[in-house]
Amino acid sequence: MLIKEFIVHLLEKQVDSTHSNLSLSQETITSSAILENFLDELNKSYNSKATKVFGAFSDTSNTDKDDVSGDSADKVKSMDALLASYLDQSDSFLDYTHKAMNCLQQHIDQAVKASGGYMVFAHYTLFGSDFMMLAMLNNVSGVSVDNQLEISSIDYLDIKQLHLAARIDLTQWQEEPDSRRYISMVRSKESHKLSEYFKKFIGNDESSDSKQETSDLFTAIGQFCDKQFEEEQQKSEFKQKASDYCIEQAEKGQNVDIKDFSTHVTKGVAEGAIDDFMSYVNSEQFNLTDEVSPNKSVIRRFNKITGRNAQISITINEEALGDSVIYDIEKETLTISDLPAALKAQLLKR
Repeated sequence: MLIKEFIVHLLEKQVDSTHSNLSLSQETITSSAILENFLDELNKSYNSKATKVFGAFSDTSNTDKDDVSGDSADKVKSMDALLASYLDQSDSFLDYTHKAMNCLQQHIDQAVKASGGYMVFAHYTLFGSDFMMLAMLNNVSGVSVDNQLEISSIDYLDIKQLHLAARIDLTQWQEEPDSRRYISMVRSKESHKLSEYFKKFIGNDESSDSKQETSDLFTAIGQFCDKQFEEEQQKSEFKQKASDYCIEQAEKGQNVDIKDFSTHVTKGVAEGAIDDFMSYVNSEQFNLTDEVSPNKSVIRRFNKITGRNAQISITINEEALGDSVIYDIEKETLTISDLPAALKAQLLKR
């Protein structure tokens, strides 16, 4: 990862207030090992978020807009206009972030229930592409041990509780202007309603949902396996290969290119399988795009068999069937061996 620019500003606002206080940093933060580690952890936290939405700048966001409050004749620039001015060097990174924060302040002042925080702007290069990360973080208190082995209080930015964040693939935006997925945004259940102001600030016109996309892809994979393979072992191996590939991409924060994915999962399968698979997943039945943003929670559920009644709840990895889990169709019984140590310990106490 190469950090090109990095800065943090502070936007303070109390819940139920319609006025915020803005504190703007006057200097960018120089890249260092500590900063690289921080941004790496921030990216990991971002990538780990189960639900993201993807999209592009709104078609109406490329012009200056009236002040969002409607109380003055002031103009605020949309995010794409601000970024364009920064990328063509009309504005410095400092100027870009200052203007962006003024825009964000106007949006948050209308969100009565919203609160502010530390706003991070990071321009960096990763895997050959340029990105702009925008994330609002809050301080949390912790404890540390100093050189004299004394306990002291310390405040730090809480990366794990990441509810308001967006990542813009600047390279894709510039090189593929017709793309509809160069912006991604975290969407959590807790902050969905409160984050509308953040979505307006970014100017994201949502076009896809990672959870739905992944579900559609793995539904296609499952149906393809049922059609293509007769043996359960073949189906299980194909599905596992697909799952491993998608999870690896998710952990990198990268999309799944359907063509590359198809080549990977059909390697070693019968000749012509890649064409059959590509034809299958590209059918109107699934309506998949050329790229899918993998959602790890959906992927992990795909290889599990679950069931429950009033007294029992069972979850089994599909690959365990026929090995440590045997199902007798005639007797309708399930035999489980290689029990987890924690389960055995609990049973011994009964």
